[in-house]
Amino acid sequence: MQVYNVGAEDLKKLLDIVGASNINPSDRGPVVVRVNLSDGRVIKATYHNCKMQEIDVSSPYDIFLETEPLVPFVKELLSKGKSFITDTGSHDMVCTLKWTIERP
Repeated sequence: MQVYNVGAEDLKKLLDIVGASNINPSDRGPVVVRVNLSDGRVIKATYHNCKMQEIDVSSPYDIFLETEPLVPFVKELLSKGKSFITDTGSHDMVCTLKWTIERP
């Protein structure tokens, strides 16, 4: 599991983390990314099996080369606690993650 400590207002850093997806494909999960925010909230990304219609944002690459498509999803996660699903990669190297936030 990748663990990060980030300022609660550092949107750029959060976008970079979400955009990088799971940088270690050997992680078995279920939680593969954990972001400890400075205000005590915790963002977690878990492997997620879902239908294509459930995916909120995707990239054909292993990472999001541009983080702009992630902005509305990360902002809603922070402000409203609304989870979202990312999908990166293609063919047999796909990583689908559900991003959630826990409040203290």
